[in-house]
Amino acid sequence: MNPIENIIAEINSLFTKQPNTIYEVRLVNQRYAKKVNVFFEYYRIGHATHSQQIARLNDEYRSQIPELATMIHQATGLTVNSN
Repeated sequence: MNPIENIIAEINSLFTKQPNTIYEVRLVNQRYAKKVNVFFEYYRIGHATHSQQIARLNDEYRSQIPELATMIHQATGLTVNSN
C-alpha cells in the first residue's frame, strides 16, 4: 500500500457516525520542517475539537496537497481543509 491508501484506511477506521458530530480531515503544510501532517478532527456541537495526527508525509507531497485533498474527499466523503 502507498501512504495515501494507508491514510484513507486509517480515516475510515476512525470515522464513526455519531449524532451532532462534525468530522473533517486537515492537511497542514509545515514549511520549515518540510513535511505535510494529516489530522483527523471531530467535534460535537458545543464541545471541544478532538484532533489526532494520522500521518506525516515527506517533502515530495507538499506540491500535491490539492490533489491529496481531492483524493481523500472522494474516498471518504469528509470535508478536507488545508492551510
